[in-house]
Amino acid sequence: MPICAALASTLLLARAVLSAAPTPLSVRLTSDVDECPSSPQVEAALQQVLGDGQQSAHGWVLSYGRDASVPEAERKSSVLMALIDPAGQRLAVRQIPASPSDCGAVASAMAAVVERSLRTLGWTRGEPMPESARPTTVTESVPSPLRKPSPRLVLAAGPAIGSSARAGTNLLLEARVRVAGPICIRLGSGVLSGSDSEKVGSGTVRLTSRYFTAAPLATFVAGRAEFAAGPALLLAFDHGSSASFAQGGSGDREVLALGAAIGVAARLSPRWRLSLGLEGFRVALGADYVVDLAGKRTVVVAPSPWEGIASAKLEFVAWP
Repeated sequence: MPICAALASTLLLARAVLSAAPTPLSVRLTSDVDECPSSPQVEAALQQVLGDGQQSAHGWVLSYGRDASVPEAERKSSVLMALIDPAGQRLAVRQIPASPSDCGAVASAMAAVVERSLRTLGWTRGEPMPESARPTTVTESVPSPLRKPSPRLVLAAGPAIGSSARAGTNLLLEARVRVAGPICIRLGSGVLSGSDSEKVGSGTVRLTSRYFTAAPLATFVAGRAEFAAGPALLLAFDHGSSASFAQGGSGDREVLALGAAIGVAARLSPRWRLSLGLEGFRVALGADYVVDLAGKRTVVVAPSPWEGIASAKLEFVAWP
C-alpha cells in the first residue's frame, strides 16, 4: 500500500507539472525588446486568441522591435510588429504605441492584430494555421523592423586623387546628413591646395586652387554594405599669378563643374565604415586667365574641361 500511495503521488505531481508547462504556440516569436512587452506577455496574449498549436521554426513568425527609421523619442514609445507567413511574406505590419504602464495592453493589441489578420485568410480558432498568406493580401507600407536606414550623420576623411592639377593628390574631408528617407546631402572639400603652372614665352603663370563638392545622394543599405549614387557639383576657387612677365599681375576665378558621384561603404563596426568613391565632372562655368604676350591676348592655365576624383575614406557614424 505505501508503494501504491507513492506511485499515485508521483503521477499527480507529474500531471501538475505538465499542466503548468507552457503550451506550444503556432506562431514563433522573434524580438529585440527586453521589456514592454516582454516575450512571455506576448505569448500569453497569443495563447488567449490562438489557442493551442504546434510550434515550428519554419511556420508563422511574429517579429517585433524598435523602428530605427523614426526619431529616438518615437522609437522608444512604440513597437513595430510584423506577422510573417511560412513563405516569408508579411501579412500585417503595424506600429503600436507602447508605454511601460501598458505593457499588457500592448501585448493584447499585438495578439488582436495577429488574430484579425489570420481571419482574413479564413482561419478560425481551433483550425490548423494557413500555409501562407494570399497573394492578393494588402499590407500597410511600413518599414520592416529588421531593415536599417542609412545613418543620420556620417563624417569621413581619406586620400583622394584627381585627374587634373586642380584636385591633384589630396586629403578629402566630408560630412553627410540624411535629410529624408534614403536621400542624403554630402559636402566635401580638399584640405590641400592644388597647383599648376604654364610657361608662356619667357614668363611663367602659376595657379593654386581649392575645391569643394556637394551632392544629393540616394542611399541603399544591403546587409553590411551601403550603396550611394546621385548628381554632384564641384566648385573650385583658383588664384593665378604671373610675376615673371614685364607686366606682372594676379587674378582670381571660380570654376563650376557638374557631374555624378557613386560610392560604396562597408561596415567595420557599429560606428566605423570603410568607403570607396568615384566622381566625374564637366566644367559648366569658368573664366579664363589672359596675359598680353607681344601684344596678343593669350589664354593660360585654362581649366580642364573634365575632372575625375577617386577616393578611399574612413567613415565615422556620428548619429545615431
